[in-house]
Amino acid sequence: MLLLLLSLNWAVVANAADPVVTNVVLAQRADGSGLVDITYDVADADGDTLAITLQLSDDAGATWFFPVLEATGDVGPGILPGTGRDIVWNARAGTEDLVLDQVRARVLASDAQVGFQATSPTHIAITDFGVVDWADPAVIEKFSRADLCLVMGHHLWMGGVSENVDAIAQLKALNPDIVVLAYVSVKSAQLWAETADPRSFWYKWFHRTAPYLVYTTLGEVGMDWPTSRLINILEPGCRQVMLETIMEMQAGSLNVFDGVYWDYFNRVLWVSQNVPNEGDPDMDGDGIGHWADPDEMVAYRAAQIELINAARDSLGEDFIQFFNGQRAYSDSTFAALADGAYYELFPTLYFPDPDMGHALDPDFENSLFNARRWFRTNNGGPYVVLSSIWRTGYRDTSGVNTYVSTGDKFRAIALLGDFYASWNSDNANQVGLVYGWSTHDISLGQPLGPATFEGPFIRRDFQYGKVEIEMTSGRYPDPFDYRIWELGKLVSELAIPYHTP
Repeated sequence: MLLLLLSLNWAVVANAADPVVTNVVLAQRADGSGLVDITYDVADADGDTLAITLQLSDDAGATWFFPVLEATGDVGPGILPGTGRDIVWNARAGTEDLVLDQVRARVLASDAQVGFQATSPTHIAITDFGVVDWADPAVIEKFSRADLCLVMGHHLWMGGVSENVDAIAQLKALNPDIVVLAYVSVKSAQLWAETADPRSFWYKWFHRTAPYLVYTTLGEVGMDWPTSRLINILEPGCRQVMLETIMEMQAGSLNVFDGVYWDYFNRVLWVSQNVPNEGDPDMDGDGIGHWADPDEMVAYRAAQIELINAARDSLGEDFIQFFNGQRAYSDSTFAALADGAYYELFPTLYFPDPDMGHALDPDFENSLFNARRWFRTNNGGPYVVLSSIWRTGYRDTSGVNTYVSTGDKFRAIALLGDFYASWNSDNANQVGLVYGWSTHDISLGQPLGPATFEGPFIRRDFQYGKVEIEMTSGRYPDPFDYRIWELGKLVSELAIPYHTP
């Protein structure tokens, strides 16, 4: 039975010659085996070896989340261009109830060796605060798979290392729904920027905020990191030049962001313990250190709100403001000003012991489930991102140290409550987050309802599977076990001391 005739062209603007897929045909074998042949032609003028991705739909092409559990042949990396390429898909893998006349297939080809498998959660965030080679087509393709990208704004704004690469336009050409946010500090200026390109963001930020520095109780310039000095947002003039700089970057740059990642909102000023400040920061200049001055701390919190409101007035309601810092997930009134929040070093910040036990307890006032309802929804949010640079592991039953992907653990949590999972690469460190992606894609489709709670078990059912967390100690780094099923097959499991990716 011939089920489908569908062709798809897959292109990346930056490539010299993009691969082109045509003549996609899906046909069920008549031998009762349940096998389906998907044939296609793929051409590439450069003759590049290609990565081929098969995507399936079980609703006549309305959505493309159906899991591809068993597919062999001309699929995956290392496929040469040519005609009559053949993928063999086992339609019975995991299900006997598939209505084949509703099945559609599409084939995607990448000469940058990037796969585009359907993923769950659909909410995936990429965090990369390093120097990204935006001129590399493979980078554009990899980043385009995410729903939310958090990157260094000054690299893509005018004066930046990638100012001439239309990276955001390329990302949106591949994924029109992607949201790209620029990192912006809410409380400091980088020292190295004093002699940077005069057109660049950090240069303007450094020099324009120079009249609004924070001094210590001993008259020294206050620092929050060894590489950055504190700026005084209590001063209306400081807030004004901050916003003017962002507006100038947005108006004059090839790359225009969807919003900003404000770093860092807290109830009090945060300063690294590695900074040898002489005296304590004194933002209001009354001679009393910040952390001993209740009036100054109140004024600091009020200034944050003034900055946020002024940004909304200047940049518009549809300009996304995404917050890093513990205030956003501990203060519901403040969170209502944000489109989302970044749970940094999750769950080790803010949540009292046991960390994860409270984060996933719907009866805990500031649990993830409750906090998600605080944020704005009119810009596609709430964007609740779980991230951590820390690696965790355990000694397995064979006595071998086993690494546990924090991103995989966060995927299980994100599935429970429509949060955003973020993977970081193994070389991420405390001063910079680096792009990462799951090595094991899972697609469960849409949720069939909210998560359910029964004793230590939290479960959520989806179109094509389910996720279940069993709370154990609740404490970081290994607070729970989890299991994820796809079409009835257990595809991911963490049950310490056993680990099955």
